Amino acid sequence: MPCPVRDSIREIDDNSWLIGDIILLSRQSLPSPDATWTDATGSYYIAKAQHPLPASRPLSDTTPFKKVYDAGDSTAVWIFGDAVCKVKLVNIPGQTREYDTLNALRQRPLSFMVPEMYYYIECDGRYYLFLRKMPGETLFQAWPKADEDTKQGYVSQIVDICKELATWQADSMTGFDGKYLSDHYLTPSWNRNHKDFTPQALKKNCEEVGMDCSAFFFYHCDLGPENIFVDARRIVGIIDWETAGFVPKHWIRTKFCVSSGLNFDLLDADEDAKVDWRRRVQGELGDHGYPQLGHEWMAWSGCNDK
Repeated sequence: MPCPVRDSIREIDDNSWLIGDIILLSRQSLPSPDATWTDATGSYYIAKAQHPLPASRPLSDTTPFKKVYDAGDSTAVWIFGDAVCKVKLVNIPGQTREYDTLNALRQRPLSFMVPEMYYYIECDGRYYLFLRKMPGETLFQAWPKADEDTKQGYVSQIVDICKELATWQADSMTGFDGKYLSDHYLTPSWNRNHKDFTPQALKKNCEEVGMDCSAFFFYHCDLGPENIFVDARRIVGIIDWETAGFVPKHWIRTKFCVSSGLNFDLLDADEDAKVDWRRRVQGELGDHGYPQLGHEWMAWSGCNDK
């Protein structure tokens, strides 16, 4: 039986690790053209683990792996050196995979960066994705230090990015490859045990809310402060494309109106500070002609997330 997602990485020794019992990651100090990737901390090599598996132990206090995200044991993310390791349960078998979305995005001329991929494998109902760490810092880290002009600049830039992505259109509500779009906000909260992500079901849900479903526009669907990277006054990149896909134009702005997942997660902040980012973005999207149906979505969903 696979280990819990949050415990996916185990130590073999100071320079080798067993990941999910299927990946052997090793590090050498000298650079090599055969390495999966190389950074300032060494050259890293990925191979499939062979049985019998080597002896391993939980990560030690001196490990280079720093866990930066742990979502209810469905997703975990570690940073080590200039790399990122993401392990995620595949809860919707027919959904578009983030790996494939990133591959597609990297073929398009974008004004911002998407993560460079080092390695990907899917096994036992979860996927393992190794990425190059994005430069800069997250919007979450930068926002408290930013002056008003810089904050508004970030807002305007993300609106421009939404418009840029929306030039990519489709005739059904899916991921870029026609597989399922896995934004849970597009399914009613009262029906948690029977989520239907087929394009027909998602379109029906959006039409019930009142959205125009005559065309669908590509959208990240999770543009919260932790997924946006900035350098000084400029947005440089966006991560976490697992829920990206084609949605009604209404949804691009409505998601900012209704999703607390796009808040600043600040324990000691008041409500205005927590919603500052998404409130500003949805307002500027409105200035650019994007409609919203926040109240209608709340009534339809039966959800208290706001």
